[in-house]
Amino acid sequence: MTPPDLSTGKPGVIREVKGGILVPIPSDIDTQQALNTGVLTPDRQLVPESVTWRDGRAFSLPPRDLDASEIATDDSAIMFGGLMFGHFGHFLVETTARLWAYEKLADKIDKIVFVPKVQRRIDHVQKIYTPFMRLLGIETPILNLAEPTRFANVFVPQQGFGMFGMIEGLPEYRDFMRARMGQKIRDDGAKKLYVSRSALPQQRGGLLGEELIEEYLAAEGYQIFHPQKHDFETQLAAYKSADFIVSPDGSPLHMAALVVKPTAKIAVLARRPAVAAQFELQFKAFCNIDTVTIDAVKCHWIPENNARPSRLSYGELDLPEVYRRLKDAGLISGRTIWSEITADRREVILSNLKERQKIGFKLYQPPA
Repeated sequence: MTPPDLSTGKPGVIREVKGGILVPIPSDIDTQQALNTGVLTPDRQLVPESVTWRDGRAFSLPPRDLDASEIATDDSAIMFGGLMFGHFGHFLVETTARLWAYEKLADKIDKIVFVPKVQRRIDHVQKIYTPFMRLLGIETPILNLAEPTRFANVFVPQQGFGMFGMIEGLPEYRDFMRARMGQKIRDDGAKKLYVSRSALPQQRGGLLGEELIEEYLAAEGYQIFHPQKHDFETQLAAYKSADFIVSPDGSPLHMAALVVKPTAKIAVLARRPAVAAQFELQFKAFCNIDTVTIDAVKCHWIPENNARPSRLSYGELDLPEVYRRLKDAGLISGRTIWSEITADRREVILSNLKERQKIGFKLYQPPA
């Protein structure tokens, strides 16, 4: 099997499987590796469209062999929704990837059935993300399936969005999300927005001394926005309203691409250059916006027990360079070049990180 090519312009595929068997991930599995799940035909053949792809490789593997006694029955007609991720970014990029087909299937199905990525607190995860589905106008009941089940009819849409090579999405996916996501959202938020990571749990990593960036941008009239403190509707209203958005690379930008104005100016502060490049592709495909990617990390601060930068590390930016790039792009207008973090302030920041995370941070020294 090969990943679906979303660049061909061909219509997305929806496979209909009468008597299809949906097999969730075994309940004793809790891992980040490829997982055994998918839709089977009545004679136990894997339906290729049910595979989840990531970075050109199959993230999900064929389901395990089943005894007939393990399979429940359900007379419903369903749409296979794919994997239900608890992580917000993966939810946006991978759990929503088959929703484009709802436009064609709404009148043919009784419910949308997802497979929980982790068989833990599955009702909790579903409850968190159901309001997001409702904002898309999806009123069909949503189910997170925990046990293998044979349904009367299973519609299996191909994956229409995803990470890396799939970030531009099927045209049907882009049209569905852009048309529906902002339909019920009022344009009433701040016109200048800095999407901050500074209030996230410290173990998430981020930008060292991000509060200093917030101070500089607040002086330029930017609202400092912490998306995790707001419901989906408030987040979408803020992104839809903004004329200017500055943000570190991260999950909120995937949501912003669904509703921002085509005239908005977007600057991405790269923590991970390869990830930041993904947003260039997504905003161009979804909104025809050329984002400004600012790759100005001059060093990384990593936990003392780590050998290299990771999601736990903190990038320290060259703030004068950030200032110049933002000003050249027309996102700020101040005449005073931003100053670097002072040695004293850096020491306080690192001390606070050590106190909160119970581990010190060291300057990463790249191999010679």
